[in-house]
Amino acid sequence: MGREPALWEGGRMLTLPVYLELGAVGLGALSGALHALRREVDAMGVLALAISTSVGGGMLRDVLLAQGPPAALRSSKFLLAVAACALLAVVFAPWMARLSRALDVVDALLLGVWVVLGLEKALAFHLPLPAAVFLGLVTSVGGGVIRNVLLGEPSTLVIAGELYASVALLCALAYVALSVGLQVPVPVAETVAIVGAATLRLLAMWRGWWLPARFDLLHLLDRLRAWHQRRHR
Repeated sequence: MGREPALWEGGRMLTLPVYLELGAVGLGALSGALHALRREVDAMGVLALAISTSVGGGMLRDVLLAQGPPAALRSSKFLLAVAACALLAVVFAPWMARLSRALDVVDALLLGVWVVLGLEKALAFHLPLPAAVFLGLVTSVGGGVIRNVLLGEPSTLVIAGELYASVALLCALAYVALSVGLQVPVPVAETVAIVGAATLRLLAMWRGWWLPARFDLLHLLDRLRAWHQRRHR
């Protein structure tokens, strides 16, 4: 797969960075392989989970764009990167098993990287901004959802209060605001969005930050009314 140039609506040239997608595929493969090794699956299971985690979201993105075969199938370098990272995870499994927080960092980085890649490809095909944000979210959570389904685990996407999809949404909005709204250079917007998403996701995991499981507007209004009455007694 080469770089696919296109124009923003504002006239700026957009080139999808292959190095970024290749790096995301490698990190995704490493994440999937490490999750598989935690469940003590065999070598073929490790490879299957590495593939699904690394290219699952990107394939969903490309299928929704309906632009021919997914990028991961049009170039051998992506599947070769998956196989190499899966092999590294198997070889160094005893050492990597002790790096539980390293896996958290990898997953957090992937969340931001795939949001950006989904957004950039959607904008390259001139999709409206809401559709581009939606495609960025699908790309970012797709691989993790497929991995959890194969492992028989509940997806982080549907755990009540989990700061996961909400972080991806904030990352997407930040990228759009910077790159499309403020017209900052694309690499700067990419870096801010990815680092911001990873930082927020890691803080949420390590400090136990959660969103309310449900939003009860009437209960909130009752509490505000009671607070207002106490102030004016």
